[in-house]
Amino acid sequence: MIKRYLNLLCWILFFLTITLRAENKRQSAQELSPILVTARGGFEEPRFSSTWSTGSIDDENKLRISRSMPEALTGIPSVMVQKTALGQSSPYIRGLTGYHNLLLVDGIRLNHSAMRSGPNQYWSTVEILGSELIEVIRGPNGIFHGADAIGGVVNVLSANPTFSESGISQGGYFCGRLSSAEHSWSAGLRGTVSSPDWFAELTHVERSFGDLEGGRFVGEQKNTGYDSRGTNFRLSRKLSKDSGMSLGFQRTFMKDVPRTHKTVDGLTWEGLSPGSEIWRRLDQERNLYYGKFFWKDAGGFADQGIVTLSLHRHAQERNRMKKPTKGGDFQFFDLEDYGLSARFEANDPWGGKLAYGIDLHRESLTSGGYQFDDDQIRGADLFQGPLAADAAYKRYSFYLNDSIEGGSGWTWTPGIRFSSVRAELDRYYLKNSDASTLQSPETKSYDEWIGSLRISKEIGSDGFFFTGLSQGFRPPSAYDLTSTDETSINEAPNVDLSPENFIQGEVGLRGNSEAWEWQFSLYHTWVKDMIVRSPFQATNGKTLALKANGNGYVQGIEIELGYDWDSDWKSNLSFCWMDSEIEQLLENPLGSQMKLVDHDNDESTAKILKGFEPVDRATTRLMPVQLQFLTGYSSPGSPWWAEFSILAVGKADALSLKDKTDHSRIPDQGTPGYALFGLRGGRSLGEKTTLSLAAENLGDVDYRVHGSGLNGSGRNFILSLSHNF
Repeated sequence: MIKRYLNLLCWILFFLTITLRAENKRQSAQELSPILVTARGGFEEPRFSSTWSTGSIDDENKLRISRSMPEALTGIPSVMVQKTALGQSSPYIRGLTGYHNLLLVDGIRLNHSAMRSGPNQYWSTVEILGSELIEVIRGPNGIFHGADAIGGVVNVLSANPTFSESGISQGGYFCGRLSSAEHSWSAGLRGTVSSPDWFAELTHVERSFGDLEGGRFVGEQKNTGYDSRGTNFRLSRKLSKDSGMSLGFQRTFMKDVPRTHKTVDGLTWEGLSPGSEIWRRLDQERNLYYGKFFWKDAGGFADQGIVTLSLHRHAQERNRMKKPTKGGDFQFFDLEDYGLSARFEANDPWGGKLAYGIDLHRESLTSGGYQFDDDQIRGADLFQGPLAADAAYKRYSFYLNDSIEGGSGWTWTPGIRFSSVRAELDRYYLKNSDASTLQSPETKSYDEWIGSLRISKEIGSDGFFFTGLSQGFRPPSAYDLTSTDETSINEAPNVDLSPENFIQGEVGLRGNSEAWEWQFSLYHTWVKDMIVRSPFQATNGKTLALKANGNGYVQGIEIELGYDWDSDWKSNLSFCWMDSEIEQLLENPLGSQMKLVDHDNDESTAKILKGFEPVDRATTRLMPVQLQFLTGYSSPGSPWWAEFSILAVGKADALSLKDKTDHSRIPDQGTPGYALFGLRGGRSLGEKTTLSLAAENLGDVDYRVHGSGLNGSGRNFILSLSHNF
């Protein structure tokens, strides 16, 4: 395997060297590079000279055509956007998803302790309308962003406020979207008012999705549609040339989002087995309130700074009707997260850039529910919902990161972060319908030091080399510790779980010349104590999940190439491959047993699990090989633009133990590969109006993204209209 990596690396380096010699030098790539803010915790740096593997989406047409924020990430190397349901999309980044990736909105943390493991529905609650840019940092960025920043960090950024030169100015736009395969419509409005010192912005969008049409043989996928709406408001004040403040509010509501594969309407495509429930629906409501104060060029120990106060409220409700005569249940949780973030940068005494800051969060969590009969008449109360009935989750951390110019043009960037987490589990049950399983209150504390060392060097004026070792961590969340109702298989609380630890080694190269642009990354992630859910068959016939810590690795290759044919035409090619193994527990009733090591070194409390043996399998829903090719036309002198795309994905047959039992989502032999062809284009109708048309999956192929609960759309036509006023 290592020899294969080295051979591929040598060929790529040879190709890039020949390209560099063949092309004329141009103005410094760093000066022309787009600006990146996420990798340094909110402060600007040229993307070209970032020591992290990065991606971004700033194509206004793609943002407006994309159905949801997660699906706009499709095609980025090492990113697989899994769809549990039409309204529940979640990206896998370098083999990890759910709470192993960190979601930010304008730099504000949205991850919380109630987030489910694995792919979850929460990323779809971020409304894309009004966003100007999505940044993706691949790999552990825990130094700047703390827990969960392991697979990667995604930051959804609003446009910078624009102030008028004098007087009051107003503006805005309307955006509409129609989709044939989704039977959907979307309509959004954005309005702005500005003066020389004030800027206000309000956006609102309504979306309605019908049942999704699959490919030529699958056809209509019943019970997949839903409705959603989102509102964003922002008020900004310019305090001086180099300082300002913003107050903001965001609200998203998703109504009756079905999880179809768990129901009798699930597909039988490729031998899949539909679920047994009559219906299962989720409501999501998320509100974010925040205030920011920021400045730059102040000099001293806080030359630049961002101080943010936030309140994040998240409420979820789940309704499901089980088999006939079994009735159903209603479960909910409510979470409030109060946050404070203070981040600073200053010039250090030895000519580098020093970054430091603190982050504080206090979460309060409640959950509950009740059972109902076949006529939906309320019955017995549940003593908790999907996780603890009453809990608090507190975290604080501080970090220090420095950038030091060494000899011969090398830059060394070391960093450390200390994090402390306290989970106060005031009331939780082993079984949410049985009062006798109430557990004694527990308080769990986790303290963690992590470090990072990134090394980089400019190669001439057009090349940039970077490498490094970076740690990531994730303490057990309230969901890990107290969940009784994992969405695919039932599980029991486990308050003895250890924190997860990750170390990623990476080497990368990016550059550009007169016509070429490229980025290459090779990475290996060592996984220690990852919380793994292994399925087993209980005596009552139900499939349950056993939670335990396991070790393993994830590794992969990412390649991106771009070529400008002339001023109007450009092509891009991206490729990614990954491999992984993680320890899991295989049921073996014939006598094997496994000791779960007590990580506090107290052998007297070590646990022996009879009937299980450790095995190494791929991580859950390991991303298959992916290749994307794009060729686009866009001319400054023409009102037209167009793009042709090919997305080719290999067969996903490296399955975890949990994948093998997920018969409603993953075929027994793995998820088949596929190739999708698409066309997008548009035309400006005057200075204020743009009309766009996209044709997706031209071959009307039946396919599904690995691990998804429904198939992708068949041949789909998307019409989008935007008008500025």
